[in-house]
Amino acid sequence: MIKTSLLVSFFLLFTGFFDGFAQVKSLEGKPLAEVYYFHPSERCPIDQSIEQNLIKLIQGSFAKEVKEGKIKFQVINTDDKSLAKTVARFEINAQALYVVKLRNGKETKNDLTKFAFDYGQSNPDRFRSGLKVEIEKALQ
Repeated sequence: MIKTSLLVSFFLLFTGFFDGFAQVKSLEGKPLAEVYYFHPSERCPIDQSIEQNLIKLIQGSFAKEVKEGKIKFQVINTDDKSLAKTVARFEINAQALYVVKLRNGKETKNDLTKFAFDYGQSNPDRFRSGLKVEIEKALQ
């Protein structure tokens, strides 16, 4: 009888452990950070340079995190009506760059638009290195 009780207790403990492990694993699939670059249909050279440098950074330094689902990355045309809900979430109507940290159901938005327009075309190395730091902070 004691052996049976121990065996049942061990089984419940063991399966409970793996249920908890499965829940943690499913939470890992949610992004820890989101990177959004917003632009209108009509684009200027600075706007295009920001996007090119952003894509270069994401594909070069954060490809693994994007593939693992830790980072969600989107370039969004603000004139596309199908994306109006996302645009409204950021209360913008033109170009913008945001890095969003996601934790425990809360989001912290970091508006990097001014930084992007200051360095996105004039100093691409500074732009990429500064943005890399901001994305790494969001992942912590």
